[in-house]
Amino acid sequence: MGNLSYKIVVSDCELRGAFEVRRQVFIKEQNIPEDLEFDTYDREALHMVVKDVERVIGTARVLFLTANQAKLERMAILKPFRRKGVGRRLIYYLNEELNKRQVEQVVLHAQCSVVTFYKSCGFEESGVPFWEVGIKHIKMQKQL
Repeated sequence: MGNLSYKIVVSDCELRGAFEVRRQVFIKEQNIPEDLEFDTYDREALHMVVKDVERVIGTARVLFLTANQAKLERMAILKPFRRKGVGRRLIYYLNEELNKRQVEQVVLHAQCSVVTFYKSCGFEESGVPFWEVGIKHIKMQKQL
């Protein structure tokens, strides 16, 4: 796990790697329809990846809702790399990048099964659970 790098996507190759991670996690594991997983926001979003040498093993995308508010979406880590701190470090990297851009608040829709993870990264629940793509979610937020 020592060779991991965290970076903003700058090439089509990295973006394809990010999409493949999302395909594995959301479409194959969670049975989310492909037409709901990939959308027009993919063109305007800031994408981040975690790479193990050259292979993309994790990803997240960020939409800028306002000048000081961003939404974290589509965070996914390949199964063999989960529960090893990869996601936590990706959140840390995300926070650093968003601080540079003067973002003050990050929001997300967390699957209820991973709320504890996001709480451990400083996010707080805001609102009541709701269903999205057939999976129970809750809105969470974090001040930077």
